[in-house]
Amino acid sequence: MLEGAGAGVAGIMAISKVAALAYLMFNLFSPPCFAAIGAMNSEIKSKKWLFAGIGLQLGIGYSIGFIVNFFGTVFSSAEFASVWMPIVGWCVVGIFVGILTFLIIRRKRTLKEEYKLESARKAEKERVAV
Repeated sequence: MLEGAGAGVAGIMAISKVAALAYLMFNLFSPPCFAAIGAMNSEIKSKKWLFAGIGLQLGIGYSIGFIVNFFGTVFSSAEFASVWMPIVGWCVVGIFVGILTFLIIRRKRTLKEEYKLESARKAEKERVAV
C-alpha cells in the first residue's frame, strides 16, 4: 500500500523513486527547523560555530543525497553512460570531503601543539617548585 502511494506521489511530482529517496535522505540530514537552529544558537553562543554547524549539516545532507541518487540511478538504470554526467555534483562532494579532512588534520595538529605546551608548562612548574 505504501509503495503504491509513494509511486503516486513520485508520479505527481514527476520524479523517479530514486530521486524521491535522495530527497528524503537530504531532508533527513539537512539542518532542522528554525526553532532547532535557534536552540543551537543559544547553546553555542557563537555565530561562527552556528554557521559552521549549519554548513556541516547542509554539506552532509547534500553529499548523502547526491550519493544515494547517483548509485540508485546506476543500479536501477539501464543507461549506464548517462550516469557519469553529474561532474559538478562529484566536485561539490569532493570539495566538502576535502574541507572536512583539512579541518580535522589542522585540529589534530593544534591539539598536539597545545599538549606539548601544556606538558612544557607542567615540567617548568615542577622544576621551579623543586
